[in-house]
Amino acid sequence: MPCDGPRRVAFINEKGGSCKTTLCVHTAAWLATERARRVLLVDMDTQGHAGKSLGVDVRGLHPTVHEWLLGEVPFEAAVRPTAVPGLDLLPANKALAGLPVALASAPDRADRLADRLSALPAGRYDVVLLDAPPSRSLITENVLRAADAVVVPVALTYLALDGCAEMVESLRELEAVRGHAPALALVVPALYRKTQLADEILAKLGARFPAQLARTVLGWAVKVDEAQSHGRTVFEHAPRSPGAVALARLAEEILERALAG
Repeated sequence: MPCDGPRRVAFINEKGGSCKTTLCVHTAAWLATERARRVLLVDMDTQGHAGKSLGVDVRGLHPTVHEWLLGEVPFEAAVRPTAVPGLDLLPANKALAGLPVALASAPDRADRLADRLSALPAGRYDVVLLDAPPSRSLITENVLRAADAVVVPVALTYLALDGCAEMVESLRELEAVRGHAPALALVVPALYRKTQLADEILAKLGARFPAQLARTVLGWAVKVDEAQSHGRTVFEHAPRSPGAVALARLAEEILERALAG
């Protein structure tokens, strides 16, 4: 069942260190700059790394997505433009950790994000990207219920396979409860280094997700880390670097396979 309004894609893995935020932020920036899409990036991770990656100091920031979801402030008070033209951010910080308790007794607690996004003015955005937390919680459930499709980055380490398996199980559980769930649009191999173990895990991902595995593999990229330390995207910092090229190719794949609904 499609969500109302613009297509919504969640970037999610129930294990940290998967390049989830890196992929989400760079896809948002690429869509805004290379495809002239009006993009809303919703940070649903208490670490606030999406905002930090875009040069927004989220420490002590108020209001944020947390206050917007609680209905304490209107959308315009929480949303912020970024240095990337066409890309807006709903920032998060540690305040978001209180959301599950604040919504515990609310009948719409699992659908609050979907309902708030559906209430945005028609035509305001072309795409909504959701950066999910790396753990199972009410916040994660809100993200999954709000999304049309999910992109799952998987670091090529043994334990990372567990996070991917848990994500698939979460989608199955949601479909069993609601009769529908967001589509698993893309599984992205990340942090690749030429080792036997990485190649074995990549082969396992290909066997498990033959239709969803990305054509592009994201390797270790120092320039991406450098860019994030300056609050910039790698497209601005080192546009010809291997990391920038790989992230642009992945953004194209996401446009083709997750945003074509």
